Amino acid sequence: MIFRENGRKPVFTIALFLSFVLSLLILQRKHDLSLPTDADHTKNAAKKPATAVKEVASLDSEQIKLPVASIKALQNETLGFEKVYVINLPKRTDKLDAIRLSASVTGFNFDVIQAQNGADMSPKALPGPFNDGPQRDAIVGCWRSHMQAAHTIVNNRLSSALIFEDDADWDVSFRMQLLRFATGSQWLLDTPPGSTPHSPYGDDWDLLWLGHCALAPIETDSRRVVLENDPSTTPFKHRFNLGAIPDMTIYDNTTRVVYASDGGTCLYAYALSYRGAQKILFHLSMSYYHQPVDFGIHDMCHDHSRNFRCIGVFPQMVDSHRGAGSSSKDSDISKGEEQDRKKGFSYNIVRSTRLNVGHLISGEMDKIESQWPGEVPEMEGGVKISFREKLEG
Repeated sequence: MIFRENGRKPVFTIALFLSFVLSLLILQRKHDLSLPTDADHTKNAAKKPATAVKEVASLDSEQIKLPVASIKALQNETLGFEKVYVINLPKRTDKLDAIRLSASVTGFNFDVIQAQNGADMSPKALPGPFNDGPQRDAIVGCWRSHMQAAHTIVNNRLSSALIFEDDADWDVSFRMQLLRFATGSQWLLDTPPGSTPHSPYGDDWDLLWLGHCALAPIETDSRRVVLENDPSTTPFKHRFNLGAIPDMTIYDNTTRVVYASDGGTCLYAYALSYRGAQKILFHLSMSYYHQPVDFGIHDMCHDHSRNFRCIGVFPQMVDSHRGAGSSSKDSDISKGEEQDRKKGFSYNIVRSTRLNVGHLISGEMDKIESQWPGEVPEMEGGVKISFREKLEG
């Protein structure tokens, strides 16, 4: 920082400088003794994204009833969180370039969490005996990378952060999806009508699971926020999941639900609150643990004695992308049969940002393509949002 005198006398300048330093020390002391403040959730709200995708639906045409402060926070360059992070191995510059470009056309920014190589870790740093096998180093590295994300949140005393893996993809309407999700999460978290929570997603959550490959609801909690007439919902026959999911047979092909989650698999995108990150570090790093990291986070949501509150969405809003070229590039954990793709694809995403990034850069909104042309109907009137205390049927 450079202090300029601007023609003032040196004595006055020194006094001003000392006063400034004293103020900083007082503020720092206050910061060190307190949890992240309520204002931390929305302090970036005034920052405008450099480039944002124009949404098809307006707030007026949707049943989005959020406080003005929440809507403003959700429109900032960190999507309503204090920070956004992407976990990336330094050698995978290809993945970092791709997700950086996707974020730029969606209008948000992120910092990078350097992914860890499990082979470089001392056995003494592990919380338990991870099983030997061909994928051990990759599993250990993945576990530590996600622990590093939680560590960063706690170290920087962040009120919240959204964490992506570097192969994540989302729909071109991602920002509008987040507005709908926040409408649902605020209701599930018992936000009093007419009040403004500290976080635009509601208060007292530990984890928001936005990108996964399966996410179970809590059996004893039948509340659902139902988003009907949603053109970004993956058609039934194209949904690909690897575990328990909500019963969607009672809804039509264009319905998404937000609900209290009992745990899931895959960590393509999720948010942690400050206390959520603390709990993750305690249970999955300080305590005895030796499983893949998503198993551990599943258990955090499933074991209600840990008081770890999870909110999820299905179909997922974020999933993984598989790029054009050799399939050997897909994963840094597992290796399947190598194939050569002429065109990339993304699981469970209708209008993939990655597949449409060229159109988005050029502003060609009329050329946005669906992964399943003709199978997702054009809908008018916006998404219908309803709050249901119990399941139908």
